[in-house]
Amino acid sequence: MKKRKPKGLETLKSRYGFIFLSPWIVGMIFFFLVPIIQSAYFSFAQISIGTGGVKTKFLGMENFDYILFKDTQYIDDFIAAITDMLISVPFILVVSLILAVMLNNKFRGRLFFRSLFFMPVIIASGAVLELYLGAASSNATEVAVNDSVSFGMIDFSEVFTALNLPTAIENYLSVALDNLFMLVWQSGIQIILFIAGLQSIPDLLYEVSKVEGATKWEEFWFITLPMLGRTMFLVIVFTIVENITKSNNEVISHGYNFFNNLDYGRGSASLWFYFLIIGLIMAVILLFYNKVFLKRWS
Repeated sequence: MKKRKPKGLETLKSRYGFIFLSPWIVGMIFFFLVPIIQSAYFSFAQISIGTGGVKTKFLGMENFDYILFKDTQYIDDFIAAITDMLISVPFILVVSLILAVMLNNKFRGRLFFRSLFFMPVIIASGAVLELYLGAASSNATEVAVNDSVSFGMIDFSEVFTALNLPTAIENYLSVALDNLFMLVWQSGIQIILFIAGLQSIPDLLYEVSKVEGATKWEEFWFITLPMLGRTMFLVIVFTIVENITKSNNEVISHGYNFFNNLDYGRGSASLWFYFLIIGLIMAVILLFYNKVFLKRWS
């Protein structure tokens, strides 16, 4: 009779880990993968709901043909959503990194200011959001700022004209500054992630740089930024996903309109086309970032 070999510690850890993960795996299969597959099929079909239940009729590419060539509003909403992502994501990354570097320094009241920039995340959820909506009759995550607020103290248009900036850059900065409050409002999670990344950098590196006579600017470019490479990767993914799934996204709103009109096939097609294009854009951005920055910093 063979003797059973004693289980090693790593084997037991793996087994227990799988046991704890099994509810999540089962839930992901039945409540995520199955609906995703059904939604993908619905984008190629006509859906009707009657007394006999849900009936589907396969249409091929007709739903995609409709949203791309017959629905004039969809393309405009799609371009607006892509433009908003290309403007918001870089601005949020830069603002959150600058604020994280400032908040990571030791100064009196540091915890207060950290809490202050994280406050929108708390306000935009739960009971606090309901109270806010009742008072403001608006969405807390989509607070619009009037031009008089964002441009009231400084006339940025005159500044851009004096700098002789190219028209494309001037338009980009104008839109970003026009939505300054809203973009800072959306930077709470990113600031926390960057602060966590900054605190993981060994102090020894900065001590050596001081001995070598490096300036603060050189420390930032040659120590801080390279050491935040993986954190930046995470922040980029999180910011893009947060931007494309926000409730005031034009394409998502357009898809919900199809669903409200019981046109589930075209609604699924409009959202699937949008997320596939976004997925390709995200893949290109992350591949470029990995090839150009991460490998260089490594």
